[in-house]
Amino acid sequence: MSLVVDLALPVAVYYGLRAGGVGQTAALCLSGVPPAVRVSYVFARTRRLDPIGGLVLLGLALGVLSAAIGGDPRALLLRNALFGLPFAGWMLLSLRARRPLTYEIAVSLLPNRADAFERAWLEEAWFRRVWRRITVLWAAGILVHVGASIVMVATLPVDAVPGLDTGLWFGMFAVLMVITQVALFRSGAMRAVFAGAPAAAPGESQPA
Repeated sequence: MSLVVDLALPVAVYYGLRAGGVGQTAALCLSGVPPAVRVSYVFARTRRLDPIGGLVLLGLALGVLSAAIGGDPRALLLRNALFGLPFAGWMLLSLRARRPLTYEIAVSLLPNRADAFERAWLEEAWFRRVWRRITVLWAAGILVHVGASIVMVATLPVDAVPGLDTGLWFGMFAVLMVITQVALFRSGAMRAVFAGAPAAAPGESQPA
């Protein structure tokens, strides 16, 4: 649902507004309203604002400010493309933290398996390596997407970029998810977490 609200719905809003005759800059700014509403709803319910939510609200505020001073739509698209950089940096910095970001996200999505996650993390070095490698993989994927987005902003018509960029993101997300699931399955991490089986012994089903 977050992907739909944060990615698909803004594109629908943008093209709907453009079809109604709204200018490119205003349409780009207003397309950021759906994810901002989602973040505000989550904050009102939980009283917590995660860093991603903070970036969403900051992006909307900057977009409105740019529109107010006559911002160029291509500059707005470039700003949106560059938003992936702090997220990729956050992922890489989390490698030095207590737990890498992809591990924390997985635990938050599967709270009923949190104990199994933590047990495997504390007991098995290979399990920790798997999640660190997955974190590097996702950070690299996001950086590739940022680069491709910048190229699209620089070379394509403004109205073509939102749809193509969103399609690229969904494609990249699907590829990274498949690679992640294969890595978790081959390493034995999925079995350790979901089936409650003993973690793989050293040398058994180790990730490449």
